Amino acid sequence: MDAKKNSKLQNARLAAGLSQSQLASAAGLNVRMLQYYEQGAKDLNGAKLATLLKLCLALDCKLGDILTDEETVKLLEQYTAA
Repeated sequence: MDAKKNSKLQNARLAAGLSQSQLASAAGLNVRMLQYYEQGAKDLNGAKLATLLKLCLALDCKLGDILTDEETVKLLEQYTAA
């Protein structure tokens, strides 16, 4: 998987001024799992909803800010507009 695919997560983390370990701690995740998501070794779009929400809460962002799957982002936009 292309590491650039999950760069939205890394960009959000950097914009929040957090290190990987700080974000992992704030979101209750294993640092290695966060690294896998950022490196593209694991697909963030396939993560559990609870994991995604923990990351968003820790980053003070929306799901669309970290998800990269275009279909999911469009569906999310439709869902939140309803």
